[in-house]
Amino acid sequence: MREALKELMKEDFEKKEQETLLKTIKNLMDTTKWTAEQVMAAMKIPEDDRGQVYCKVIEQAGGFL
Repeated sequence: MREALKELMKEDFEKKEQETLLKTIKNLMDTTKWTAEQVMAAMKIPEDDRGQVYCKVIEQAGGFL
C-alpha cells in the first residue's frame, strides 16, 4: 500500500513538473517573442527531448503557436 501511494505521489509530481515546464516555455515565448525552439535552446533542454516537448507545447496551445 505504501509503495502504491509513493508511486502515485511521484506521478503527480512529474505531471506538475511537466505542466510547469510547458507554462514556462509558453510564458517566455510570449514575453520574448522567441520561437519554441529558441526558448528551449536558451533553457538548455536537451535536443533529444525538444521534439516531444514541442509537441506538448503545441497541444497545450490548442494546436496553434
